[in-house]
Amino acid sequence: MKQKESIRFAFTLAEVLITLGIIGVVAAMTLPTVINRTQSKELETQFKKVYTELNQVAQLFKKDYEVSVSDYTQTLGSRGGTKSALILLKYFKGAKLIDDTTYTSKDEEGNIKSIRYDIYTMNGSKLTMGPCDDIGFYSEIGGRIYSFVGDTILSGDDGPIVCVDINGMKKPNKYGYDIHIFYFTTDGYVLPMGQPHKDNPQNTAVADHSSANFFVTGEDFCKSTSNVKNQAACAYYAMQNVNPQGDGNYWQDFLGKNK
Repeated sequence: MKQKESIRFAFTLAEVLITLGIIGVVAAMTLPTVINRTQSKELETQFKKVYTELNQVAQLFKKDYEVSVSDYTQTLGSRGGTKSALILLKYFKGAKLIDDTTYTSKDEEGNIKSIRYDIYTMNGSKLTMGPCDDIGFYSEIGGRIYSFVGDTILSGDDGPIVCVDINGMKKPNKYGYDIHIFYFTTDGYVLPMGQPHKDNPQNTAVADHSSANFFVTGEDFCKSTSNVKNQAACAYYAMQNVNPQGDGNYWQDFLGKNK
């Protein structure tokens, strides 16, 4: 008997193209979400690492000087925060000045100079200078960028204040996004701005240029506006991973809506 020929089935070119088109549409819909989750997780990890390292620095300082950073700064008098910040930088491995611009720096026309790497508020408004503008901007071996408020720390107050760009020169360089504010405490630790210090809930020297000290807390100080003060307490919500403006978490839901 003659053997029957086997029947073979195959996809037509049109069917292949349709399938690839569907895959492309699905990928286009899901890829941004995957990228956003990956970026958010990376930022969260960097934020926690910075927080841990700041507390390590605070404890090492206390061991070496036998007082907290805050208590030591109080002994330095006028603009003590500037003096203590320069000492603190010695505890950051590979710390080096990358921009010496401060709030007193002027251009040739007498205008306030902008720092050399662009920084923004959460809503994308470009800043000439951030709130930590007294000693310039320093990078360290991990690539992060540190800057300080150098105001006088009064007796019993917490401080000084430090602003950290947790991913360095890498964008978006926005307050509340990858730039966060922390403060040193009288008992030798560092807290995210927006979290009250249990021993000293009101006296935090975060104010700039000898204005009245203030401590910012609450959702009004973590929202997307052109005023950087409105992002001053975002570090607290970032630490808690809570959306200050609604349901959900900080690193994905809140930042995702304010990208």
